[in-house]
Amino acid sequence: MVKGYSPISGQESDGSYREDSQFIDNELNTEPNMIDFKAVIPETKNLDQFITIDRIAEENSPILTGAGSKRAYSTRHRLNSVGSETSREENITYHNERIHFNSKYGKYKELMWDRCKTFITLTTVAITIGCFAGFIQIFTETLVNWKTGHCARNFLLNKSFCCSNVESVSDSITSRSILNPLMKRQEIECIDQGYWIEWTGSVSPFIIFIFLSILFATISTLLVKYVAPMATGSGISEIKVWVSGFEYKSEFLNTATLIVKSVALPLAISAGLALGKEGPSVHYATCCAFIVTKWLLKDNLTYSSQFEYLTAGGGAGVAVAFGAPIGGVLFGLEELSSATDFNAQTLWKSYYVALIAVSTLKVIDPFRNGKIILFNVTYDKNWRVVELPVFIILGIFGGLYGKYISQLNIAYVNFRKRYLTRWATQEIVLLALITGLLSYFNEFLKLDMTESMGILFHECVSGEANEDTTTSYFEHKLCYLDEHTEMFEFLKMLFSLFYATFVRASLVIVSYGAKVPAGIFVPSMAVGATFGRAISLIVERFITGPGVITSGAYAFLGAAGALCGITNLTLTVVVIMLELTGAFIYIIPTMIVVAITRIIMSTSGTMGIADQMIMVNGFPILEMEEDEEKEGERLLSQYKAQDIMSKGLIVLNETMYISELEKMIYESGANNSVNGFPIVVNNDKTDPDMECIGYVLRRHLVQKLMMQDISSSNASRTLVHFNIKKVNETNPLEISFCDIVNSFPITVKLDTSSAVLFRLFKHNGCKAIMIENHGLLKGIITSKDIIRFQRSIFREKFGTRYHYNEQLNEKIWSVIQPVIKRVSGQSDS
Repeated sequence: MVKGYSPISGQESDGSYREDSQFIDNELNTEPNMIDFKAVIPETKNLDQFITIDRIAEENSPILTGAGSKRAYSTRHRLNSVGSETSREENITYHNERIHFNSKYGKYKELMWDRCKTFITLTTVAITIGCFAGFIQIFTETLVNWKTGHCARNFLLNKSFCCSNVESVSDSITSRSILNPLMKRQEIECIDQGYWIEWTGSVSPFIIFIFLSILFATISTLLVKYVAPMATGSGISEIKVWVSGFEYKSEFLNTATLIVKSVALPLAISAGLALGKEGPSVHYATCCAFIVTKWLLKDNLTYSSQFEYLTAGGGAGVAVAFGAPIGGVLFGLEELSSATDFNAQTLWKSYYVALIAVSTLKVIDPFRNGKIILFNVTYDKNWRVVELPVFIILGIFGGLYGKYISQLNIAYVNFRKRYLTRWATQEIVLLALITGLLSYFNEFLKLDMTESMGILFHECVSGEANEDTTTSYFEHKLCYLDEHTEMFEFLKMLFSLFYATFVRASLVIVSYGAKVPAGIFVPSMAVGATFGRAISLIVERFITGPGVITSGAYAFLGAAGALCGITNLTLTVVVIMLELTGAFIYIIPTMIVVAITRIIMSTSGTMGIADQMIMVNGFPILEMEEDEEKEGERLLSQYKAQDIMSKGLIVLNETMYISELEKMIYESGANNSVNGFPIVVNNDKTDPDMECIGYVLRRHLVQKLMMQDISSSNASRTLVHFNIKKVNETNPLEISFCDIVNSFPITVKLDTSSAVLFRLFKHNGCKAIMIENHGLLKGIITSKDIIRFQRSIFREKFGTRYHYNEQLNEKIWSVIQPVIKRVSGQSDS
């Protein structure tokens, strides 16, 4: 049983722990039985890549950038020692000029900006997201179309742009356009008139298809590998962790990542890989929000407002990807902000950004047909109660899909990390080749996934307006299968749908997580759509007969079930699917399918793929799943604060000289790993009894020191006060740092339950909690400490969360290794 806990020695710490500290807790002089935390476990291996944001101390503080390096410290000292007087005079002159210039108009300009800055920032973020979404859609369709043909009048145009001005000469097409004015012009009409030329020949179309697939995939992975490594994957897990209070690397949301993500994503999708754009859309949209807010708000940007803008941007990414603004808002509520507060301000910002972003995409009109998504269809035939068993089957499929596909994908991610890290580019090339070979001869795999779902979702409408019951307004062979169709043709189509379901599900397992921008939403929907449409064929053939059910609705419901299964989202999925189709008469079947899926996921203890990736990658987040929460509370309740706290502390006295403070922060290697310091009443460094009067973050100290105009000679004589707001202004050798001190940190007693500590960290968002006994500081616990402890005792109690068959992995690698080496041009040694 765990009796005590200690952070990993030598690793970066959020608190003020030091293994060789001179402060010894005499009152708790027993040697606890500790877990060996020096052995890195998967659940905590990447905690130190994130910076904990103290929501109590930093919620309304400007975000600090560019301060904290030893180089900045030495530069400041060099400037102070050489030309401090000159710099001071130049600053005074510049300041006076600014006052004179702004005296007349500055007040009004500042007032207008203060009133309008939120609206201007939100609008700029939304328009930027909409423009990037339009570019990605147009670029993606262009690359996909090049694999099958080209535009006769301009090679750079995709099929939508090339055929947008085609004059229809068919009365039947004209009648269909009247009945559905948003319908895209039939491709056959465009080809017949010579506007779009498809690749011809018996072999050349196949060669072009495979070659371009490999080329696009290779360029995509090389861009990620050499230009912006942070552009890989989906990004939802990292964003969720970020808005919960753990800031990731700044490169994750910078301009290079945004550009590479926006270019590499269309390349990966057009390569035919079983990847979608919805997850990466959240990432690039959040990049837009991050960059725009840093540019416009600058020093006025606080952490609380940044989290709101990032959440709004992420929701808008889903909105433009699906053309579902309300669904995007709910995604921000249900997925991104599930670990933190989603207040009314965040809701309004998410709503506004999603609205403007989708409107911008509508103005761009990437499909040249007035629509912003390709599979926007409507259903006018109501569902029947006797169809409920089929809806339940589709819900069960969604639950099983979410459970097993996520498990297999995580197992393959482990295999990739162990064996394929050195061969990321070769893996993508092989994936593109295998995907192309498996997909080329199947219509539902060969087409772009959104175009394929547009076919599967579509309703086969009989031609009652023309009194011709054999005519379908949607001309596809799926709509001409009835009881008179030969069994061979029926089985051929049924096999094609089931083949597409199985192959795409298998490709999702090995493709998601590869070193390219990768989403899993649309591939999962495509899997569910082919399965649902296959079920509809069986129902029509053997139960109801043709024309009784809406076969496209089964594909739609299958897609909803698979999407719910892989994301573990409920309300978001229902609203997105309804916004996609406008099929409000199917709201009850959709809710039934999603509910059945969610029940299976809950009873099996399966989290959504984003939450599972947080655990697999060892990211910090203060969350426990429903099935773990009660057990987690019980386990944590067995341990006290004194079992977890760090007892050796690096502290600051309430009064220190600047030289002492700078030496402590910059020049001590051990202290550089400490990100926060308790402030205690002055003591002589030998007294173990310390009274804590506050807590200060290292980055705030660094920024404050950089702002001081103090020469090196005066640094050893200038006193810093951490507990006095106003100092003697006539004495230039006394300054106050009271404004950066959290004077009221959360404090608890030694015997406080660790379950209570977990709730305090989760609901208050604090970075550190002081442990006191009779008013004296005895230790400190940080949010990462409680995460490490919670995950470690879970591992000790229940074992590893994920189990991998290493013998099978070695056998698979023995087969794959020669192929990868041959692709990379290496020979076996």
